[in-house]
This record gives sequence, structure tokens and C-alpha cells, in this order.
Amino acid sequence: MPNIKVKRGFTLIELLIVITIIGILATIAIASFSSAQGKARDGRRKGDLDALKKAFELAKSDSTGGFYPQQMNTASLETPGYIKKIPTDPQAPSATYVYTPAPAACTTACTSYTLTACLENGNDNSKDAVKAGCASYAASYTISNP
Repeated sequence: MPNIKVKRGFTLIELLIVITIIGILATIAIASFSSAQGKARDGRRKGDLDALKKAFELAKSDSTGGFYPQQMNTASLETPGYIKKIPTDPQAPSATYVYTPAPAACTTACTSYTLTACLENGNDNSKDAVKAGCASYAASYTISNP
């Protein structure tokens, strides 16, 4: 009987197939992870709007006549202690949420308002029916009082 040496190991084809499968799985995991991050940032945006809404309600209750502030700024919310810090967008910290007091051009007698944030998840159940002012985002989210 001839002495036959058996080589152990993987062929190049087997290695390429395994590397391809790992690459596909990694791509799926990364896509899923980035989607989850976007949803988490959207959750923070909604929480920020809720905190701002509470701060505006406190400002209204302390104001003479029961009116909302004309602007969302440090003087109207942070200095009196209604909110510790005015929140900003988690993805673009230099951007603030959009505050629109009403009636239009009110100076002291603002009786209502809207707060708007841009959302990354276009499939969010609580998004606005019509996207408002969020060019590079998938959707907008607005809360208003009355």
C-alpha cells in the first residue's frame, strides 16, 4: 500500500463561502442597528417636546393673564427654572425644536402654541399626517396646546 498523505484544512471555495455569509449577516445587523438608533433618537425627540410642553405650562401658570411665552429661549424657560436646559435635537445639537406661538405675531398674549420636531422613522405611528418643515428627515411630529 502506498503511503498517502491526507491534507486537512479548508479549500479556498469553502473559505470564500463562509466569508460571504458572514458579510451578509454583518450587513443585516448593521442595518438593523442603525434603524434602532434612529428610533431611539425619535423617542428622545418626543420626550424633549413633552418636557418643553410641561415647561410652557408652568410658564403660563406663572404669567400675568395666563399666557404662553412669546419665544422659546433661556430668559423665558431656563432662568425662571421651568426647565433646566432647553433641549436640542440629538442628532444635530445646534438645532432646536420649532416653537410657534399663536395667534400669529403675538407679543404678550400668546394663547396657544405648537412644537415641532423632525423624525427619522417615516413609519412612526405618531408622525404628522403632512410633514412640516423637515426637508432631510422622513417625518415630523407636532404637539400643540389647545
